[in-house]
Amino acid sequence: MEEDEDDHKMIINAIDNLKDTGDMGDSLDDLINDEQLPKSLIITNLNPDLFKDDALKEQIETLLSQFGKPKSFQYLKSFRRMRVNYESSAAAAKARINLHQSVFASSKINVYFVQPMTPFDSADQHLQPPAPTKQFLISPPSSPPVGWEPRPESEPLVNYDLLAAIASLTPGLSHELHAPSESQPGIVVHVCEDGAMVGTKRIMQTACPPTKP
Repeated sequence: MEEDEDDHKMIINAIDNLKDTGDMGDSLDDLINDEQLPKSLIITNLNPDLFKDDALKEQIETLLSQFGKPKSFQYLKSFRRMRVNYESSAAAAKARINLHQSVFASSKINVYFVQPMTPFDSADQHLQPPAPTKQFLISPPSSPPVGWEPRPESEPLVNYDLLAAIASLTPGLSHELHAPSESQPGIVVHVCEDGAMVGTKRIMQTACPPTKP
């Protein structure tokens, strides 16, 4: 009798986004007979050997068929998942309750309902464009949102201390900025004389080494 009481208190995993048995009915039968439940399940964390072993595929399909007649099976090898589509919501609910967190082929599997995608407008079955705020995040944006205004460019930052230090340097002299030490070399700035950089000098081409006869 204790096992029957535990069954009646069973709660669907919160990830399915479904109400528990307390809201949907006082018994497990009320949950199973709820026609609003999806008819498809996603089974995750499958053993990788399942996708290349026909015998294991037959075993899991037989196991899933115990809860109702499946319409189709879809194997997703890259994600280690499979999808099973039942003819009724009751069969999907029974499989979900009995197989979730069970062990198949030495791997603990997870079973979840496939949540149906509902359109924004029941009268319009077309996909809706994203919100304008998300469109603006695209670079470059297709069009800014309503009410958007460009932010004015900030004033340039002028370091007057740096300008004063540069102006105090005497042309033709060397200025030691950092004295050398045992761990690091010194830093010396050599200021060019006035007019030293005026004009350009032709760079002499390096002569080729003599070739042996």
